[in-house]
Amino acid sequence: MKIGTKSSAFGAVFLALIAAARWWTAPPPPLTVNQILAMLPPGSSVHSLVRLELDGRPPAEAAVVARIPRLPGARESAPTALLYRYDRWRRLFAAIYRAPTPGAVPFSADAAQLLGGRDAAIFSGLDDDGSRAYRVIGLNGGQAAVLREARFAGTLHFAEPLLVERGPADTRAWRWNGGQWEQAIPPDGPAPAPGVSWRYVVRNGQVVARADVVRLRPRQTLRVLAAGGGPATVVLPDARLDVVEAGFRQREPGTYRIRIVTPYAPPETAFVLTVIVSP
Repeated sequence: MKIGTKSSAFGAVFLALIAAARWWTAPPPPLTVNQILAMLPPGSSVHSLVRLELDGRPPAEAAVVARIPRLPGARESAPTALLYRYDRWRRLFAAIYRAPTPGAVPFSADAAQLLGGRDAAIFSGLDDDGSRAYRVIGLNGGQAAVLREARFAGTLHFAEPLLVERGPADTRAWRWNGGQWEQAIPPDGPAPAPGVSWRYVVRNGQVVARADVVRLRPRQTLRVLAAGGGPATVVLPDARLDVVEAGFRQREPGTYRIRIVTPYAPPETAFVLTVIVSP
């Protein structure tokens, strides 16, 4: 074989390796509500959707609370906790965890960096007696596993890497040491920021609002509300925003956009609400 031929073959192999590495490490597309509904039985609905990093790499997982019919065609539905992970070989999202949500009344799915640089998914709900039930899900040996399950009277908060239970009489904090949870000193930090409501109206087919920029803190929920009646609108959130408690939220600082489309204007002229998340 000639030297030129050898060099060409080596170059082709090198380029193929680079292409394969890029294909393998390419970030997955954001999992959307419509994609989740396509994987669930007819009649299902998505209550909340939170993106997270169970293995510490760029977001390839999503925690979801969905209402799934108990039987095909039944009106009664069961709140279900789901965890989806991106399969890099098949290039699609697949469910790696599915179970009834804790508590009788489910809260939104949540996520926090509780596992030494890795996220955990948190599913919680309210029991009939008013107590809070929750379940912490993480990866153990590459598989989804329940790392903590508890019930208490109070509210649940996160002061990463601490899991904080605030009760009427005391506050307890828990830290993951890599194999189990250890009790820690509760933080003295401020309480979580309350949610923000942004309202708009539709006049003469156009969206009108007092401001087109909203500033939030990480984990602060934004509710986009239509006021004053008018024609129906479609709210199209940034795919990077979490869907929680009938609103939107982001844990990471950055700039995000929400579009509001009316039936009287083309999508490219939609009203754009800019959401700035900063510490």
